[in-house]
Amino acid sequence: MQPAKLHAGQKNKITTEMYLKAIYLISDGKSGPAKSVEIAEELNLSKGSVSEMLKKLADDGLIAHQPYADVELTVKGKNAAKKVVRRYSVIRDFLESIGVPHAVAHHDACNFEHAASDETITKLETLLKK
Repeated sequence: MQPAKLHAGQKNKITTEMYLKAIYLISDGKSGPAKSVEIAEELNLSKGSVSEMLKKLADDGLIAHQPYADVELTVKGKNAAKKVVRRYSVIRDFLESIGVPHAVAHHDACNFEHAASDETITKLETLLKK
């Protein structure tokens, strides 16, 4: 049986979430706006690919950005990024709580964060607090 392929909507969601998370973490880490070159380095992508995606994120109202300028999350973008970071943290913490080594938990959480529902994350958080 062949594994199911991601449809375009899933790919776009994952890509958007990866960018928002990267911008959020870069900005938060230095307490200022991210630069496109930093995003390219963080995601291991070309500057051209990043520029194209930044335009899409700006068109979607998730970032404030002009070509060759800093990148800042809008309120909408910051809220979406925080949700991704929360999902990652909860999943990583859960995996570590059941004995998964940190490096593996990090890798798996990076993958699972895009698939987990808010309901699942809330249940995992509740379980972790017990």
